[in-house]
Amino acid sequence: MDSDCDIDIDLDLGTAVRVTSTSDESVSSDPDCVVVSESSATVSDRVPTVLYTDEDPTDVDSPERFDAYVPRGDLDALEAQIRWVLSRHTTDAPSGRDRLKRLYEGTTTLITAETVDELYDRAIDLAEHILEFDNTSLLIHEDDGFYIRANDRGMEGTGPIPTDTGILGRTYRTQRSHLVDDVRDHPTAQPEDPAYRSVVSVPLGETGVFQAISNEVGAYDQTDLRLAELLVSYVSETRARIETETAMRHSREQIERLHHGATELAAATSLAELFERTVEITDDILDFHLSYIGVVEGDEIIPTAISSDAPEDGAERVSIEDGGTAAKTYQTGETQLVSDIASDADAKPVKRTYRSGLSVPIDDIAVFQAASYVPNAFDETDVELTELLMAHVAVTADRISAETNLREERDRSSALFSHVSDAAVAYDVEDGCVTVRDVNLAFEEIFGYDADDVVGTDLLGSIVPPESDSDTDDADADGDEDLPELCVATGERYRGEVRRCTGDGVREFILNVVPLSPGEERGSGYAIYTDITERKVREDELKRQNERLEEFSNIVSHDLRNPLSIAHGNLELARETGADERFDTAAAALEQMEALIDDLLSLARRGQLVDETKPVNLESVARRAWTTTETADATLTTPENVVLDADKDRLGELLANLFRNAVEHGGEGVHVDVGGIDGGFYVQDDGPGIEPDRRDDVFEPGETTGDDGIGYGLAIVESIADAHGWSAIVTSGTEGGARFEFRG
Repeated sequence: MDSDCDIDIDLDLGTAVRVTSTSDESVSSDPDCVVVSESSATVSDRVPTVLYTDEDPTDVDSPERFDAYVPRGDLDALEAQIRWVLSRHTTDAPSGRDRLKRLYEGTTTLITAETVDELYDRAIDLAEHILEFDNTSLLIHEDDGFYIRANDRGMEGTGPIPTDTGILGRTYRTQRSHLVDDVRDHPTAQPEDPAYRSVVSVPLGETGVFQAISNEVGAYDQTDLRLAELLVSYVSETRARIETETAMRHSREQIERLHHGATELAAATSLAELFERTVEITDDILDFHLSYIGVVEGDEIIPTAISSDAPEDGAERVSIEDGGTAAKTYQTGETQLVSDIASDADAKPVKRTYRSGLSVPIDDIAVFQAASYVPNAFDETDVELTELLMAHVAVTADRISAETNLREERDRSSALFSHVSDAAVAYDVEDGCVTVRDVNLAFEEIFGYDADDVVGTDLLGSIVPPESDSDTDDADADGDEDLPELCVATGERYRGEVRRCTGDGVREFILNVVPLSPGEERGSGYAIYTDITERKVREDELKRQNERLEEFSNIVSHDLRNPLSIAHGNLELARETGADERFDTAAAALEQMEALIDDLLSLARRGQLVDETKPVNLESVARRAWTTTETADATLTTPENVVLDADKDRLGELLANLFRNAVEHGGEGVHVDVGGIDGGFYVQDDGPGIEPDRRDDVFEPGETTGDDGIGYGLAIVESIADAHGWSAIVTSGTEGGARFEFRG
C-alpha cells in the first residue's frame, strides 16, 4: 500500500501489509491501495485510491475519481476503508469474490442478533459455512484469563486459558492479527493440541480474540485473514450496538418499574407503610440491599424501615447535630454520594464494613440511606433514580399527612375550628372565585375582618395584595389563575409562603391549602394562614447578628487585652518590689477577665449583649472601671447622685473603653470628666479632641489613629450603647477635647 501523506500512527492492517511512501523508489510493484492527502494528486484508474484530507468534500473536483473519502484525523474510518479495499483486492479470484459476497449476505444474520451470545454463535456459523474455516472459536477475556464463548465443536465454557499463552495471548496483547502457516515454526506458539498446524488469530478489541485453527500446514492465506478481520469488524460493531441497546433497554425497564413502584406508593395510608414499601422498591428495583429510612423526630433521626437483607444492627438512631452523613443530608437538604466512607470526614458508619453510601433527603421529614460493603458501589444513575423515587415518596408523604390532617379536621367540631390558633378559612371555589363559608376567631383577629363581613364574599378580592406589592409566586402576569387557594378545585393541596393583606397592612404567612376531598374536583377546602411576619423579622435580625460575628470576636480580644496587661504589669512590679497591693490589682484584673469570659459564654448561649438592667450609680461604676484601666497619671472627675437604668457590667465596659481611649489619645496626664445630662450621661476629656470630619467614623470597627490600638474600643462603646437603647454622639468637650454623649 502506498501513501503520499504522513500517516503518523500505526494502522492495524495485519502483518502481510506493507505501508510505503510514494517516494520510496525501492518499491517497484504496483500497490494494492493508494492513500492521498490532496485531491489534486494524480489518480490511477487501475489502483483503488482513498482521499484522506482536510479538504471539504464539496471542494473536491471529480470526487468519483476516488474510491473513498476520509476526513483527516478519523483513523478508524481510514483503517476500515483500507481494509475494504484490500479485501476486494485479495478476493479477486472467483472463489474469494464468492466468499466475500456470501459473507456480506450473511452479515444480515449478525445484524438481527438480539443478544451477544446469539451474535457470537452466528459469527461462528458464518466462519464455518461461508468462510469455510476449521475449528473456529471466539475467546472472551475475563479477569483470570480467556474463556471459549462460542465454538463450532461444542467447546463452549472451556477456560480459563492464561492471558500470556501463545498466539492467543500475543494477539490480545498487541491487538494485531496473526496468520501462522505452521505453529511448529512460530517462536511463541503454544498449541493446546499437538496436531494443530496453522491458525488465523484476530483481536476482538479489548473483549477477546477470534481464532480459526487447522491441522493442516498452510491451511489459511491472506484472503482468509482479510475475511476473518472483516467478520470480526462486523461482530465488534454489532456487539457495541447490542450492548448499547441492552443498557438502554435495562435503564428504560428500570425506570418503568420504578415508575410503577412509585405509583403503588400512592396506595399507602400511613407513613410507616409508605416507608416500608419504599425500602422494598429500592431492594427490588434499584438492587439496594442495605438501605433504610430514618424519620426525623425531635433532634434525632430514627430508623423506621430497613431492608430485609440488612443486619438487625445495620442502622441506628443518630443525632441531627452530630449524626454523620445522615445528619448532613437532613441539615443541607442535599443528596450525599460517598464513594469511599473510609476517606470521608463526615461519614460515621454504623458498621465498619460499610465502604460506600448514598444518602437522599425526603423533604424535611426523613432521610433515605443505602450502603455497600465495597467502594464506589453507587453512581450518578443511582443518584438520579433514587432522587426521583424519593420525590414521589415526599409527595406521597405530604398527601398522607394532608389526608390525616383532613380526617382529624373533619372530626373536630365547629367550635374547635373557631379556636384554631392560626387564621383558618373554609371556602368553596367555582369559576376561579373563592366564596367563604366560614372563618375562625383567629382569622378575624389577624386579618381584621368580621365573619359577617366576609362569609359569602370573594376572599381573594379582599386579601390578595396587588401584584406590585407581592414578590412571591402566587401573583404573576397571569392574574389570579395560579393563586394557591384555587388548587382545591382540583383536589390538590398546597403549602408555601404567601403575602396577604390584613387590617394592619401586608403580612407574611405560611399558607396550607387542604382540599375537602383530596384528588377529587369538588372545589371545597380549607386555607390556614400561619403568620410568620415576626419570624421573618427575627430571621433578618439573626442574619445581621451572624454578619457581626467576626466583629464580635475582635471586640472580645480587645477587651481582654487591657486587664491582661494590667495583671502582667502588676505581677512584674510585685516580683520587683514585693508590694502585696500589686497582687490585689492583678487579681482584680484577672477577675475582670473572668467576668468578661463569663459574659462571652452567656452571650454565645443567649445571643444578648446586655443582661437585665436595673438602676445603678454612675459614680460607683465609673470609679470601678477607672481602677481596672491603665490610666498612668490621668485624673478622673465623677458626678454625684446620677443614677442610670443599665447593666452594671456592660456600663463599666463602656466607660473603661472611653477611659482607655482618652489616655491613648490625650496622653498620660489627661483629665477625664464623667457627668449626667438630660436623659443620659457624658464622658469628656481635655485631650486633642476629634476632628469634625472624623466623628462619623470613630465608631466603625478597626478605626483608630493610635500607634498601639486595634480600633475596636469605640465600636464596643457603640454596641453596648445600642444594646441599652442609647444614642451615642461625638462632639467637642468644654476643654476642647473629645466629648461622648449618651441618651436613651
